[in-house]
Amino acid sequence: MDNLAIRDDDRAIWEGELADFVPRTIFDGHAHLYDAALIPEADVKGHALFKRFPRARLADLEQYTALLFPGRQVRYLTTFFPTTHSNFEAEEEFMSAEVKGKGNAHALMLACPDWNAAEIERRVDRGGFIGFKPYMCLSRSANPAESTVSEMLPEPYWKIAHERGLLILLHLGRHRAMADPINQRDVRRLAERYPHARLQLAHCARCFTPEIAEAGLPTVADLPNVHVDTSAVTETEVFHILLDVWPMERIVFGTDNAPAGLARGRIATFGLGWYHVDEDNCQAFGAPHTPARPTFLAYENLRCLRYAARRKGWGKSEREDFFLNNAMRIYGELVEER
Repeated sequence: MDNLAIRDDDRAIWEGELADFVPRTIFDGHAHLYDAALIPEADVKGHALFKRFPRARLADLEQYTALLFPGRQVRYLTTFFPTTHSNFEAEEEFMSAEVKGKGNAHALMLACPDWNAAEIERRVDRGGFIGFKPYMCLSRSANPAESTVSEMLPEPYWKIAHERGLLILLHLGRHRAMADPINQRDVRRLAERYPHARLQLAHCARCFTPEIAEAGLPTVADLPNVHVDTSAVTETEVFHILLDVWPMERIVFGTDNAPAGLARGRIATFGLGWYHVDEDNCQAFGAPHTPARPTFLAYENLRCLRYAARRKGWGKSEREDFFLNNAMRIYGELVEER
């Protein structure tokens, strides 16, 4: 695992700030499995982290987790890393084989908007998937970054998720994310029309900035079949807002490993937007005033969570709910060992 060296600074953060915060048993509700050999070369070139982490099979993910979170027993909700030119057949076969017979990992399938209901059900049954992962780069939109929910995940998916009680892991499109009125209307309309679909809004409903969180999170917090995962968010104030307005029992932990959570840096607010600042794009990390180097995004995420949890007075019970019990209850029979 030479591509994931643990530095003294990393270990100091784990031991000094996080080891007492993270329980012994956790459920990572947002993780990725992939092999860059199955991804078209044009897509691999577009993701610098694939050079550092060219694959994340379940065994690799477990090793990454063991290095970042030593001594923890972990279960995973996984999906293949979405790219523009996905080879759905190969990726589904890969995901199914990786989690088959593994009680600690469960897989979602990438969602192609062009499939009809029969094709969707055939693929779910063949792969043993417990839900769907739509994404902007797979959508029907001429401008993928501005994809609506329906452009990423047409209603046949929602109907099947409702009928089978499946999960939908939704990374919202549109630059205003959860603060966008179109997204707010779509999430409410579809969640209410299909109440047995279990909708997980990734990255705190893609609220990477406090301004978007404040405008967006309260608009859908009342929907009982909608929950959020906390992966990749690295602004403490977002978590302050989340814990103020969102029911605690509908929040699950996630890392976005791999590869995003393994990047060294953070996603930071600048003006009305956010940017992933890491060692590959920030000259400031060579500044002479600090000898410390950036730590993992997954650690920065947990540090922000810890500050917000401390303000709320979390004890052992709240931490165990957040890191494990909420996911087990929300995912329910979908993640029972078979």
